[in-house]
Amino acid sequence: MFDKNSQENIQLMIDLHNDVNEDALLLIAHYYLKEVKAKKTEIKHISPELISLIIETDEEKKIQQIEFPEKVKDSVEVSNFFYSCLSKARADAPEDYPKTRLEKLIEKTLNLDTYITRVKNKREISSNIIEITFKGGLQNLPNLKNDAFMYFIVNSDIEHKYPEGFSMNDFRAINTKDENPYTAAYYTIRSIRENEIDVWFVLHDHPGPLAIWAEEAKVNSEVAIWGPRTTFTPPLDTNNYIFIADETAQPAALAAIENLNKDENFICLFETQNETTKFEYGDPEHRIEWIYRNDQPAGEGTELLKRIKQLDVNSEKLYVFGAGEARQISTIRKTLKKNLDLNVDQMSFTGYWRKTS
Repeated sequence: MFDKNSQENIQLMIDLHNDVNEDALLLIAHYYLKEVKAKKTEIKHISPELISLIIETDEEKKIQQIEFPEKVKDSVEVSNFFYSCLSKARADAPEDYPKTRLEKLIEKTLNLDTYITRVKNKREISSNIIEITFKGGLQNLPNLKNDAFMYFIVNSDIEHKYPEGFSMNDFRAINTKDENPYTAAYYTIRSIRENEIDVWFVLHDHPGPLAIWAEEAKVNSEVAIWGPRTTFTPPLDTNNYIFIADETAQPAALAAIENLNKDENFICLFETQNETTKFEYGDPEHRIEWIYRNDQPAGEGTELLKRIKQLDVNSEKLYVFGAGEARQISTIRKTLKKNLDLNVDQMSFTGYWRKTS
């Protein structure tokens, strides 16, 4: 049996692949399982021994199983095996078989650079968000706009200096060792200027290493960052948007909103704890709606989903961008996909973090 943490991660993985990566599952069915007549494929169940899939053809619906070479221990091993199946399926597929959504995302990571930069200054955005400006070493950082995010690699020693030439490959090599002085997580660029960026960090009652580092960091503290990438990819004819975000995703939503054309319409739902965690933002048309959790913990607020169920919008030329706590976002994705009859290209939902039990 998987432990509770892995069970929850695996269920989120199943939901994401079934809702968003159907083309990758179909590729695996066609050229890993050799089910060339498959029209639809979804994951039914994952155990430490196997992955169980439902394969639909014009004639029937049946269960197919992919056994692991040996029992897997956690969600990371499951994910690695899934990607190996996808890679083997691709190797056997004809050259003209279309690239899947997942493969396109993987390709984006192949040529990303690592940058070493320093803290320039810090300021308070709200009672639970601080902004850190990083300056230097960013001359060649591309401006992807929208929800451009990067992988921040920090050392618990805020006086730490990175070795010359430090890269993502170095971090990955160190990360396989028992003693790893670094920790890392993804954060979104709130704004970018020549050779400097602003990044928002959410403060927590039980902060992780990155939040602790952000609170303690001083002017000239170094950080390594790898990227950037973006998930905000609306179809070309889009002119209506819905943005849904908790504190962790608000900078991504704001950056995307600020990149919209003036004739494009949007609705923005920002979940936060209460009035003290709300911040002022130039919004003369009041299109940003604040939704408070109040006494409910982050990741467990119920008011946001209630408000989303009330949305009455035309799904034509609509694009929805949502990010926040993984289970909450998974529920929101399913709700909007059903209620608004959205296709996969009209949605970008990302679990930025997951609340542990």
